[in-house]
Amino acid sequence: MRAPRFTAVFFDLDGTLADSAQDITLALEFAFADVGIHTEHPIHRLVDGSPLEAIFALAAPDSTSAQFDRFALAYRARYETLGHQHTRLYPGVRETLEALSLLQPTPWLAVATAKRSATARAVCQHLGIEQHFRAIEGTSGTAMPPKPAPDLVHALLRRAEAPADRCLLVGDTLRDVLAGKAAGVRTAAATWGHGRREELIRARPDHVLEDLEDLIPLFNDA
Repeated sequence: MRAPRFTAVFFDLDGTLADSAQDITLALEFAFADVGIHTEHPIHRLVDGSPLEAIFALAAPDSTSAQFDRFALAYRARYETLGHQHTRLYPGVRETLEALSLLQPTPWLAVATAKRSATARAVCQHLGIEQHFRAIEGTSGTAMPPKPAPDLVHALLRRAEAPADRCLLVGDTLRDVLAGKAAGVRTAAATWGHGRREELIRARPDHVLEDLEDLIPLFNDA
């Protein structure tokens, strides 16, 4: 049996596995209204895979830290209330995760997101994919900086006990590709999500995926 090319795969969540844009947009609209901030940016265009802090800074550059704290509380409360009712898996995600879980040896799968870990686990549970992952970790609410910082990827590498060059980070934004490169892992750009295709390709990921099922052929050496 040929050895698999990758022993671990780390997936971004929003825009890569899950189309959560509608739920995020609704929660953002509620939160901005709650703090009384009007932004000239169309709210749906702010949903680009960035962490909440970056979204708020872009939409309200003159705001205070106290306003952000209130905004974040309102956003998270509303997002939890929505219950991920509009969030769906992208086509081929379930089938790909099931196929990866059947490989021998089975790759170590994880989610690496800017969400809070508990929220990310709730989304995965809602979508019926939680059982495929050995770890579901997020940077929000922790001291860990979000992607493109490599800290979360480094943490998952330690947990997977796998060499960086045998791990693959799959994500839909420039932040994902840069985080993977900074951590020394292989990168795969998911072209169906929030990121702009041209920007992703300019970042020179190791692989460009048109849908998640393109991942399967990468697992065996030619």
